[in-house]
Amino acid sequence: MMKPIVFALLVTLFGVAEAKMQNVTVHGIAVCDKHRMPNVLVELWEKDTLDPNDLLDSVHTNKEGEFKLKGGEDEVGSIEPFIRVTHKCKASVKPDKVCSRKTEYIVPKSHINGPIYDMTYMTLDIFNKGEKEDCVKPKL
Repeated sequence: MMKPIVFALLVTLFGVAEAKMQNVTVHGIAVCDKHRMPNVLVELWEKDTLDPNDLLDSVHTNKEGEFKLKGGEDEVGSIEPFIRVTHKCKASVKPDKVCSRKTEYIVPKSHINGPIYDMTYMTLDIFNKGEKEDCVKPKL
């Protein structure tokens, strides 16, 4: 009975000892129909397989649609960063609901612990595979 517990503890300690901090920085400009989009929520996430994804950073675009995110995570293997953008560009129009789209972009592995990932213009009017749309009743 004691051997499985000791083994699990050793495996956990080994994993913690082998983990290394990995960082990523991303910046860009959110646009819709060739217009810069202010106040768009942009989040930097790290994808995890066995537990929930980790939010590394979050920001709203400035009045010029610009954003910059920085984040890092201790992982045994390579981190898998991605950007999630919540916006209203080309979202459905419904009379009793407010709709927004959630678009995700993968950060290339070459930018982990490397050069800043410059997304330049992030064109939100293009629909991506796997994209989600949420529509909720407005709060009164």
